[in-house]
Amino acid sequence: MEIDIKNYIEDSIVKLKDRLFPIFTTDIKKPSVVYNFTPISGGHIKESQLELKVIWSDYDQVKEIETEINKIMDTEEDKSFIAYGNTYFKSSVGGGGLLFRDDLQMYENTLIFIIKWRCKNG
Repeated sequence: MEIDIKNYIEDSIVKLKDRLFPIFTTDIKKPSVVYNFTPISGGHIKESQLELKVIWSDYDQVKEIETEINKIMDTEEDKSFIAYGNTYFKSSVGGGGLLFRDDLQMYENTLIFIIKWRCKNG
């Protein structure tokens, strides 16, 4: 599931291709998005939390990336699940916030999504 959703984001937002990194990044020459998945509940339809951190020195680009991520990840309740790879999922915004890292001179924009998902074959 995690790889499917990571690939979905990269395929949907061209400028993020090869810019998503698990847990942390050391590449700050371009905008980076760091991700972390946390399981919330199991069962037939599982729930996980996806935390994305958009990291970059340009505030406007950070906010532009936030908007693009929200367009593809904040789905309406009445829309059907998205099929991608071996995963069916839908997600909604669950929180987040923006801060400026003075030590790095970078913005860090956290986006939190709650994802309901299941695998296609079980």
